[in-house]
Amino acid sequence: MLYYVDTSVIGHAILPDGDPRAASWATAVQAGGSELVSSRLLRLELTRLVRRLGLDLALVDQAVSRVNLVDIDPPVLRQAEGIQHHVKSLDAIHLGTALSVDPTLTLVSHDTVMLLGARTLGLRAFDPLEAALDSQPEGSQTDSREKQGDRQPDRPG
Repeated sequence: MLYYVDTSVIGHAILPDGDPRAASWATAVQAGGSELVSSRLLRLELTRLVRRLGLDLALVDQAVSRVNLVDIDPPVLRQAEGIQHHVKSLDAIHLGTALSVDPTLTLVSHDTVMLLGARTLGLRAFDPLEAALDSQPEGSQTDSREKQGDRQPDRPG
């Protein structure tokens, strides 16, 4: 299965005070043979986060070594420009990248705005910090649509 991961999840996976469910989820899906992809933007966002917190940049290298990064090229930017749902510009680039990679992938985020934006675009969406690890078995199409609620995005970046 193919998963698009954003910074809200990978940030939790690498930060010392991040939510350990993010790292557990990523490890489990990769052990099951699934692939993680993201925009090249992931490296930039993680680098800014790690620098802001005064942490070792090796954390970024370790994290992105597990993720296939996709360049931000004109087709990705056109996808992002075409998104009508209100999202911030960098989130639009993440969503445009996900659509460019494979419109049948599952977008994984801990940001409620991103999850809603993904669903609006027809992507499956999942928040591993809101679900028990075993609630999304390998290959399932479970998403967290019922978890839209009033919770504000909790992005480490």
